[in-house]
Amino acid sequence: MTDFVAREADRLVEEWRACCTIPSVSGAREAIAECADWIEARMNGLFDRVQRIEIPDQGPLLVGVLDGAGPGRLLLYTHYDVQPAGDEGLWTSPPFAAEVRDGKMYARGACDDKADVTARLAALEAWREARDGAPPPFTVIFISDPAEEIGSPGLEEALIANAELLRADACLWESFLRDADGRPGIGFGCRGNLEVTLSSRLLAADQHTAFASILRSAPRDLMRAVTSMTDADGTVVIEGFRDGALAPTEEQLAYAARIPLPTAAVTADSGVRPFVGESGDDVGLALRLVFEPSMSVSRFVVGADGVGSVPAQASVTLRFSLVPDQDPERALDAVRAHVAARFPDVEVIGGRKIRPAASPLDTPFAAATIAAAADVFGDPVVYPVLIGAGPGRMVLDHLGAPVISPAGTLRPDGNMHGPDEHGAIADYLDHIRFTLALLERLAATGGP
Repeated sequence: MTDFVAREADRLVEEWRACCTIPSVSGAREAIAECADWIEARMNGLFDRVQRIEIPDQGPLLVGVLDGAGPGRLLLYTHYDVQPAGDEGLWTSPPFAAEVRDGKMYARGACDDKADVTARLAALEAWREARDGAPPPFTVIFISDPAEEIGSPGLEEALIANAELLRADACLWESFLRDADGRPGIGFGCRGNLEVTLSSRLLAADQHTAFASILRSAPRDLMRAVTSMTDADGTVVIEGFRDGALAPTEEQLAYAARIPLPTAAVTADSGVRPFVGESGDDVGLALRLVFEPSMSVSRFVVGADGVGSVPAQASVTLRFSLVPDQDPERALDAVRAHVAARFPDVEVIGGRKIRPAASPLDTPFAAATIAAAADVFGDPVVYPVLIGAGPGRMVLDHLGAPVISPAGTLRPDGNMHGPDEHGAIADYLDHIRFTLALLERLAATGGP
């Protein structure tokens, strides 16, 4: 297997690069269509059946099915939409030039999630070649989502309508990251997400600061509202917000306690301590990272752009990260009640919601994933709950497949969603090798 990757390395990297040159930003229909065509062409010949399931207003969900001799079914989830490039002036090279320099490939979507798309297809090619035409012992279903970066609208309906085709025993989710030292991370399940916008309009129009001593300030009220939702360490203190959350098991706590903190990757040059609280309790922070719901401020808009005014209105967008088994609707109700009781002039507007998903640690698929990661990358770091959000709950609820997110091409300094997003070529080739190793391990035991 490794011989295939070494022999075909230049071609495999060029395929990854070519896919990254397509500016398939979520909702950019022409580029989404171009990327779908490119991926479909790559899928042809690797699967017994390749088809498109059209998701209204988004593009096709691409599906490939490789029929197996046995009853086991493995789902490989990827997505081919990417985040917007942002300020292109902050990029060293154009975001879709997919420039290779210093052994790394720079492009929007390089790691999230084009590397998964092409690495997994490359691994399937290698696996089929090694099997010399013999059918695999289990069925492999590959899907690629056109709109994950905006919450996968329409995906749930597509999964429900095609549940028999797509049902699976386990799902290899889009990849997680490797630590700065190369150690792989493996995340189980995924967090959920709740976006909320607080909006306030208190004046007829922006007013001169001469009146600031007597006029209410919309942004100041919103800052007070936001501050009231957490304590000094950032713990969400909204009554009822955490209702329904699963308590971690002793096994989950033990795994989480061994997670290293991303100290070097997040510490500013000034040396300011980047973590909440004053203590050096790394274990406590690791447990908090995995099991504590969180709130972050993603956007603050203050009235007009004029200088020297008291803004008439302001809005702030918050993102709550949810743990299994929090219900986004119930959490939103708690936020509404909290704000209404304290800041009656602030409007609460619910936004995107994603339900969290839990996945067990003690399955054959989990064991195979951990072992394959150890074979290729080294001893893995296990996250009992993936700290990122995604539509994994849809896959669990409608296809019956718990999700595991393995290490891939991304490292902490890879700038995912930021300027100069990149992945190392050596890491990408290991990404292919890992997927191969996992398929081989599953084949040896009959399936997931």
